[in-house]
Amino acid sequence: MDDPQPEAPVAADTYRIVTDDTELSAQLHSSVAVCLYDAVEESGALLHLPLAAPGQSRDPDLTDNTLSSDLALLDQVLRELTATAPRAQHWQAKLVAQTEDQASARLRCEDLLTFIGAFLLDAGIRLVGSAVHIEPAVQVRFRPAMGQVRTRA
Repeated sequence: MDDPQPEAPVAADTYRIVTDDTELSAQLHSSVAVCLYDAVEESGALLHLPLAAPGQSRDPDLTDNTLSSDLALLDQVLRELTATAPRAQHWQAKLVAQTEDQASARLRCEDLLTFIGAFLLDAGIRLVGSAVHIEPAVQVRFRPAMGQVRTRA
């Protein structure tokens, strides 16, 4: 029987980088998990971004503050990740989001996923998957060493 992988939780507005076979986890509630990994190396990261400030998830417009904050965190995690794994050359990403089942909240979520996808493309990172959940809360478990993402509502 395989030994269970060490687990590291990632809170909203933070990220965690690993260089060994560790499972990263995040509880998504009106938020997005950006799962980054190299297809060859074991390195990876999970970035947990909120979709909106509490009470604002139904406003479909993303503010400049939200986008600049997300951009700063994305840039920071990518810089640290490439410094941590300088030999990695096959970066990939998977996105998992949880949003309210309401049209404006879904639109806000889709817009943020599009923004993140464009940023990743510009950074040379291949987006290989994206999923949006409308269940009340979703737990994401990400194993960068395997590029494996599992979700549970």
